[in-house]
Amino acid sequence: MGLRLRLRPRERIIINGCVITNGDRRNTITVSSFGQVLRSKDIIQPEDAATPVEKLYLGIQMMLINNAATKEEIEYVNRLGSFAFVTITNDDDRARLLTAMERMHQGDFYKALSELRPIMKSEKETDQHDTTYPKELEQADAAFRASAAAQFTRLEKDQAACS
Repeated sequence: MGLRLRLRPRERIIINGCVITNGDRRNTITVSSFGQVLRSKDIIQPEDAATPVEKLYLGIQMMLINNAATKEEIEYVNRLGSFAFVTITNDDDRARLLTAMERMHQGDFYKALSELRPIMKSEKETDQHDTTYPKELEQADAAFRASAAAQFTRLEKDQAACS
């Protein structure tokens, strides 16, 4: 049995980089084979990623949306993961982060994102994030955010063209 998705009216999902919008009624679809799936409620916009873990989530999210990872993206995400690891104080969250990084390297971006969601929640609740980034990471982050914003703009234009 595959992955069953129950979609609300007008809900968007991304499957293997393709944006799919549900119609005006609730629907259930089944993804029978392996696919990279992301629901709209789980998407972080580039401008909303403020904490180290949120930036890491955004990086892996973009890999999922593109259905691939370039060498530069992997290096960037590895640096973000290292930085996030040292800013996290909870051992359970650190273990989740390591699992997320392992999943990312295995190419299972969805499971990597699933591991990061509870850490982001914990990060917000405890306000335990440090936003002082090393200079080299700041520059890479600015370039990555610009690229991610352009990708989201392209996806929105592609969806508008299909409507």
